[in-house]
Amino acid sequence: MRHLPLRLLPVCLALAGLTLPFRASASGRAAAAASAALTPITLTPGINVLPNIAGTAEEGSIAQLWRQNNKVRGQHVFLVKVGDAAIPLEGREQIIDAPDVGDDMIRSVRFARGDYHGRPTLYILIASREVGASPYPAAPTRIQSFALVKDRETFGFTPIRSFVAAATYCHADAALLAELNFPLSPTYAGRITPTGC
Repeated sequence: MRHLPLRLLPVCLALAGLTLPFRASASGRAAAAASAALTPITLTPGINVLPNIAGTAEEGSIAQLWRQNNKVRGQHVFLVKVGDAAIPLEGREQIIDAPDVGDDMIRSVRFARGDYHGRPTLYILIASREVGASPYPAAPTRIQSFALVKDRETFGFTPIRSFVAAATYCHADAALLAELNFPLSPTYAGRITPTGC
């Protein structure tokens, strides 16, 4: 009987909803430890209500919309609110992913719950592949994480970590799994390999 290579096991288990203790590369080890306690949020199209969104008793929401660009490609557009106020990320209210055609995700935007300085809050994790003329080859990938925090009376996303992964990836969700041990999206359409290639 042929055995599955050990390096493929975490990806296959993640697809099956199982996990293994994380073994990260040096570049991702600290980030993985920080994200180990994060609980992924599965969004549905439309408004997703989040009680106590930032650990301060205020109710919030994440709107998930789909914008079709042409016959093949489109993108999700996310809008995070606390009460009625939209919370920008890096100066923009709309947070956008880039699925391309699905099996070669260029930019993945994922949401999670976790603690920040002892208070439960919303996290955003983003993996962005720096693709060339074609989105298909493995590409350098930047991993970023942000936590929603309240500073006096205003809310905002504070950067937690940002780094360029040592490995290159063909799918942004595969990069989040490999670098942060963050589970694959339920709609993952990439190849079942550590890099998505």
